[in-house]
Amino acid sequence: MVKNGEYFKMKDMRERGMNITQIADELGRDRKTVRKWLQTDEPGGYAKRKPATGKLDAYKDYVRKRMTEGCLNASVLLDEIRAKGYAGGSTMLRLFMQPLRPAVQSKATERFETEPGEQAQVDWGEFKVAQDDQMKKLYAFIMVLGYSRAMYVEFTEDNRLDTLMGCHTRAFTYLGGVTRTCLYDNMKTVVVSQDENGDPVWNEQFARFAGHYGFTLRRCKPYRARTKGKVENGVGYVRKNFWPRVRTFTGLADLNAQARHWLDIVANKRLHGTTFQVPWDVREQETLSPVTEARFAYAERHSRKVSSDCYVSFEANRYSVPFQYVGAVVEIEDEKNGQLRFHCGGQLVAEHPKSMGRHQIVSIKKHFEGIGNTSSRPVGEPTPRYVPQTAPEVLERPLSVYDSLMEEAVLQ
Repeated sequence: MVKNGEYFKMKDMRERGMNITQIADELGRDRKTVRKWLQTDEPGGYAKRKPATGKLDAYKDYVRKRMTEGCLNASVLLDEIRAKGYAGGSTMLRLFMQPLRPAVQSKATERFETEPGEQAQVDWGEFKVAQDDQMKKLYAFIMVLGYSRAMYVEFTEDNRLDTLMGCHTRAFTYLGGVTRTCLYDNMKTVVVSQDENGDPVWNEQFARFAGHYGFTLRRCKPYRARTKGKVENGVGYVRKNFWPRVRTFTGLADLNAQARHWLDIVANKRLHGTTFQVPWDVREQETLSPVTEARFAYAERHSRKVSSDCYVSFEANRYSVPFQYVGAVVEIEDEKNGQLRFHCGGQLVAEHPKSMGRHQIVSIKKHFEGIGNTSSRPVGEPTPRYVPQTAPEVLERPLSVYDSLMEEAVLQ
């Protein structure tokens, strides 16, 4: 049999003036074969083989029917079709049944789309960075709106409950509002356990937090993490698209600034591979509830006294505050996202990026301005004033007074 390529090569040689003998010598073919194929108008094909009838073919409809009725045991079905005349083995039957089983069908998860403003999906991703010749673990909080696929990313130093709640509030603010529900897996900071009916028992404080911001908690089905596939795809997208772009960073505040820039110009402005729309443009169609201005108290505050040099010590580092607060007690709010806030008397008095090192001094020059102008001159020791004593006044009397006194004395 002459293949297509060889046939067209014969035709080309003939058109270039080669005779049958030359073509046969060049291709290593018999001259008769070359002449035969040059006389045809198109190459021949291989004869199609008729599909062989399998031993199981006559019983496939029966197997399908029994599986839809709930019979999934291959041994039972093997006995049944053998009673009907099946002469094959069990392997052929099991291979036929495998893609029809519900357990196998469940792997091909149907995509679940949500209505605008209905759902946000939340998850954590873990990332490692090199610090002081050691590997340090960071966490990435990721929230994805189910309808528009608009996303929010924030890196933190842990994934504790107070950190999780802080990330939610900043995500809602960035995305422009709150969805009606939020979907989670079985993260322990959200789901404490489940009751006898298999329903989740929510973390009490986080449930209050959800009520404060007006969204309902939802848990994806156990062992069915793909039901929150939008955010899991988001974690992979951050890992593959953002993380390789990060060469260096000076702290979590700097890393989150880079992540925000990436969100604004790449992640939320790209043409999404599933929706084929720009997430940030579709986000305008999300019917989100406004974020309440009343803040939920979730972040732990640490009290510290301001030293005479205007610094506050916190976790082996020192941070400056305005000199007017020397001697006062300030409260440090640490949201574990690389930013520290210093409060005094209910007022925010200073903000600093949190140092990832130890024994560092973090200063703001403005905190020390005006110290020299407000301090008075040193007060010296008290200096008493000397006042010289004046001479006493002498009373002048006439001499007759003294003569009368002498006469009185003689008479006595």
